[in-house]
Amino acid sequence: MDDRAYVDGLIGIYELNNVALLREAYIDAYVTSAENYRTLRAEIEAPEKAALAYRDFVREAVRRCVLEWKSFQPQRIRVMAEEAGIAEEDREQVVDYVGRQFRGLHEGNVIRYRLRPADLVDLSRD
Repeated sequence: MDDRAYVDGLIGIYELNNVALLREAYIDAYVTSAENYRTLRAEIEAPEKAALAYRDFVREAVRRCVLEWKSFQPQRIRVMAEEAGIAEEDREQVVDYVGRQFRGLHEGNVIRYRLRPADLVDLSRD
């Protein structure tokens, strides 16, 4: 939930005796949470080989995309995968998975990659 919207909602209740602002902030947060849950649920039901077998590699690749390159760099990820000894037949799947994880980063899941929300500033997600 956006902190500012929450504070505005509380002020609306206490000063104006009006719950409309807090209700709007709650609904927005609920819808966002439901969308995130749907995405996570899909990942849990059908885990990919890249997510299971190459978990440490994916974590490191996403971290480097965020902290060093500030964008998804598939060619650099391919080089990293080769250097990490990932089987050639799995490399493209792993690179695609890293790209999806990078594009799906938000404040709620950055901890998976040992990142902070502030690290997402100035990312190019093209």
